[in-house]
Amino acid sequence: GEVFAYYETVGGGMGAGPTGPGLSGVHCHMSNSLNTPVEALEHAYPYRVTHYGIRRNSGGSGMYQGGDGLRRDLMLLVPARVVLLSERRTSGPSGAQGGKAGAPGENVLICDGVEKHLPGKTSFTIQAGDIISIRSPGGGGWGAIPEESEHEN
Repeated sequence: GEVFAYYETVGGGMGAGPTGPGLSGVHCHMSNSLNTPVEALEHAYPYRVTHYGIRRNSGGSGMYQGGDGLRRDLMLLVPARVVLLSERRTSGPSGAQGGKAGAPGENVLICDGVEKHLPGKTSFTIQAGDIISIRSPGGGGWGAIPEESEHEN
């Protein structure tokens, strides 16, 4: 088979701040990283993107909501050796000033419809038709949500 290498930095949710909510699906503090079009990736590599979108409700709650992460599912068209190097898979990014943490990221291997959760750093061999689902963390929320009064005055 043909040898190929593919490396990607997947954006996530940006933390909220005192002036507003975090952005969703961005490369928060990286330079020289672009959102490569799915069509270009599928043309260059032996996989198909079966899902790519915002990971709804992954941002932490607060007076200002943390941004939502991304989800990208790749179905390999050939057997491959996969190496994942990711962070924030056991706990999400912290909130600030009473805001809640964003959802932690998830790496999931889907074989014949069965999901297997993977650690943040791992390597494994997969077969053609298997799907790798990368679900990036949401950003932390900012500020406590004011409690509503139990009684109207």
